[in-house]
Amino acid sequence: MRAWRRASMVLLAAIGLASSGACAGVTLPWQTASTALVASGTLEADETVIATRVSGAIKELPVREGDAVQPGMLLVRIDDRAARLAVRQALDPAARQTFELQAEDFELRSPLAGVVTRVPAHVGEIAFPGQVLLAVADLSRLDLTLYVRLADLDQVRVGQAIEVTPDTDPGRVFHGVVTAVNQEAEFTPRNVQTRADRLNLVFGVRAQVDNVDGWLKPGMPVDATFAAAAR
Repeated sequence: MRAWRRASMVLLAAIGLASSGACAGVTLPWQTASTALVASGTLEADETVIATRVSGAIKELPVREGDAVQPGMLLVRIDDRAARLAVRQALDPAARQTFELQAEDFELRSPLAGVVTRVPAHVGEIAFPGQVLLAVADLSRLDLTLYVRLADLDQVRVGQAIEVTPDTDPGRVFHGVVTAVNQEAEFTPRNVQTRADRLNLVFGVRAQVDNVDGWLKPGMPVDATFAAAAR
């Protein structure tokens, strides 16, 4: 009888330890392991803006938003009749050379292979120096900003792999890598008085996501699961 009572007391002690394991710092074999860190964010494209250095009416704009472009492809042609007239009238060789160099700026071409992401300009409008006429981006790799609590920041490392799932199709998985961790908190409350408040500070984490097939689009909200970080 004493042996049975002693075994019962040991079992009850183990159950009590399991219920307070988190406080005691003890992990029992049947306790569930911590889940992987998941953070949310929105995909972004690294755009290259195409701006003019000359003024004149937009004569041709052969591309639209979403069109694929290649390096050297014509994007915008600006009316150069005034520049040509100035070249013909220039008597000084140096002035003529200056006008000839400027004439090359009336045809804007793509500096990279990618996709047209914005076209704020229209044929017939007058373009002015510095005005952005359109933007292109390489969408084969997208940028992603995730927001991670300070309490979870020790699970994040530069170079760490992530798996990205879009809200529109959670069954699809894309792969990426952490490229930077912000050193200053985002959305910092005015008064951070308690330890719990400090642990809830949110830090921006930058990543790049492979998008070889072009399925992902800038502006899509996604979830990212972080691979276990090496200690």
